[in-house]
Amino acid sequence: MMGARRFLPVWETFPDLPAKIFRAYSQAKQLAYDDLERTTSLKVTLPWVTQEFEDTRALMGDNFWSYGLEKNRKELDLVIRYCYEQGLTNQRMDVEEIFHPSTLKLRDYEA
Repeated sequence: MMGARRFLPVWETFPDLPAKIFRAYSQAKQLAYDDLERTTSLKVTLPWVTQEFEDTRALMGDNFWSYGLEKNRKELDLVIRYCYEQGLTNQRMDVEEIFHPSTLKLRDYEA
């Protein structure tokens, strides 16, 4: 009988993968922003989509779906606390424990 085969976590086999995935999502988000900004042919039939986009940017800034740990730390800490308090996890974790170390300092597009 052969010994048990050990499978490595994908990030051990491809250590640059977590950062590449982060960057791919950031680039995709920027493409979505660019698409919302393009008003020559709207993708939806909502009559005020352009005005809503402009109002959202005026209120929340150009990057209103921020990616990255530091931009979202407060919200992530709150979700982690709620998960622990509601018994969804058996220990309260630090936000740094949830993400791969290579992604902790990554930031996406900054307007």
